[in-house]
Amino acid sequence: MQKNRRSTWIISLIYAAAAILSIALLIILEPPGPRLRFIVTVVAVLVAESAVYGYALFWLGSARRNRNASPLLISEAWITGVYASAVIIAAVLLDWGLQLQPLIYMTVQLTLLLAGIALLAVTGLYGRNAAAGERRSADAARAHRQHQAELQDIRELAGSWRNPGAPWLTELVAGLEEQFRYSDPLTRPDLHDTEDMLTRQISLLHDQVALLLALRDPGSDWENTASELADSISGTLQRRNRELAALK
Repeated sequence: MQKNRRSTWIISLIYAAAAILSIALLIILEPPGPRLRFIVTVVAVLVAESAVYGYALFWLGSARRNRNASPLLISEAWITGVYASAVIIAAVLLDWGLQLQPLIYMTVQLTLLLAGIALLAVTGLYGRNAAAGERRSADAARAHRQHQAELQDIRELAGSWRNPGAPWLTELVAGLEEQFRYSDPLTRPDLHDTEDMLTRQISLLHDQVALLLALRDPGSDWENTASELADSISGTLQRRNRELAALK
């Protein structure tokens, strides 16, 4: 925390020194011509330096959360740097060099500013959408692994049952595990209800197996109940796979 605070102070001091030096240098080297063009140059340079300063602070804040810079962060840094360079180049060529008409020069600098903002907005929107897609894929893969892990728990629980039907029940759950193993781990938001149903059905099977182990006499119909639950899970999984294939 202390290191980040010190870095913020250093960046702020550099920004303040650069701003003061820029203003002093522009005043000393002020070219002949309309004062309005000179004012536009001063404002444009200060805005560019402020953009770099603001993004440096944003980068520092992001570094606190993530050690590795994301491609989005690097892209936005390039856009900010290119914008600042374009402002300075435009000032040198169009103000000091060509001594363009103030309104035309103002339009050029304003266009550079709007173009930089637009590029940052588009890049940020694309990055957020890409990050949201990655999070959805990660959540889907995690849910698929959780389903497999719970089925493994159920199979191990069934294997510990001291009952002649334990091998049959273990094999039943192992068959479900095999179906999940060869299913696509990714999903789509459209399939949220189907994925949620799978979670509920697997939890119900888990509860059913735990109940069998707790009962001294499971009764004569437990095999039909377990088989129906397994068939329901298998049917929901197959429907999920068909719907996912249709959405691709």
